[in-house]
Amino acid sequence: MGIQETARIAHETKTVKLKAEKEQIDAAIAKERTAEAAVDREITVLAVKAVHGDRAALKQQRELRVRKGEHREQVENFERLLSDPRPDLGGVSICEAIAAAEAELPHFITAELHERIADGIRELPGMCSELSKLIVPIAEAFGEFRSRLNAATSEALVLIARGNPDRIHTLENRARTMLLRGIRAQLCFEFRSVGLEIIDVSQFEGKNFQAVVEPVLRSMIAALEVPLYSNGIPAAGRANFRTLTNISGLFGLFLRIGEVVSLPTEDEKVKKLISEGALELVDAPGSTEARA
Repeated sequence: MGIQETARIAHETKTVKLKAEKEQIDAAIAKERTAEAAVDREITVLAVKAVHGDRAALKQQRELRVRKGEHREQVENFERLLSDPRPDLGGVSICEAIAAAEAELPHFITAELHERIADGIRELPGMCSELSKLIVPIAEAFGEFRSRLNAATSEALVLIARGNPDRIHTLENRARTMLLRGIRAQLCFEFRSVGLEIIDVSQFEGKNFQAVVEPVLRSMIAALEVPLYSNGIPAAGRANFRTLTNISGLFGLFLRIGEVVSLPTEDEKVKKLISEGALELVDAPGSTEARA
């Protein structure tokens, strides 16, 4: 519990106590006035008898007027308790003390609010430190992934591009931007899910790192496997095809007409090229390999 909150509670407790005391006095005043009114009604009833010569009624009226005066005096006594200055309240009346306390309460509430907000902000630097520590292993993990990606693609891209320098440069750029695009997609997706718009990513970028990077890696694997056949027998899940036209962009390759290549039979792009008459299934590969 903060200092300002403690002060606010103490102030409210004091105000409640003052109001309770005033309510007791008000209740006593109301009780005396009710009794006075009842006596007054009795006096009125006796007046009829008194004017007709009932001496006992007249005597009773006098006694009732004394009682009425006592109730009136008590009312005045209680009213003085409300209006007279009191040393225990700092020289002001209880009514003035209550009014001052109620007027001062918003200041206590404001001070408490400032204290609570400041305390909340005071916790954030520690969280910054923890968040910084969380980012370090994540960056290290992506750095390790990049190192392994560079090591793998440094040889793979040469094979996929068939030694064409321009093609190698293009594929290197694609591999590098793939990593950055994947990180951006993951950051966008994760932070947006908690209401933080820290980066704007195209809807075609992918929903996370895996969705962006994995298809590119699988495409590279498929491109490396295009010439993988031995003694006319393709690898499992693949078949040998002859290109009946030039084909560009299949697994990042440029295939010229007449080449025999090993392709995955269940790949949708391969199926489409077969249906379009661009690929012909053959029993054995020729001597010409795919060129970039």
